[in-house]
Amino acid sequence: MAKQDSTKVLWQVQVRKSRAHKWVNKGRFETRENARAAAAWLRGEPGWGAVYGFGNTRVVRVVKA
Repeated sequence: MAKQDSTKVLWQVQVRKSRAHKWVNKGRFETRENARAAAAWLRGEPGWGAVYGFGNTRVVRVVKA
């Protein structure tokens, strides 16, 4: 497998209301850590150190064309 150019890799935050709903994009970030922080903020968590699970929020790796 060929190596991926790191400048083309982005991390996308997606959320959904329930399993019956579609995943909705909420933003793209350059680092996974920033994307995870945004996902935690969207879940309404009190602080970055308190991680309760992702629930209906996920962080997906995206490669720009």
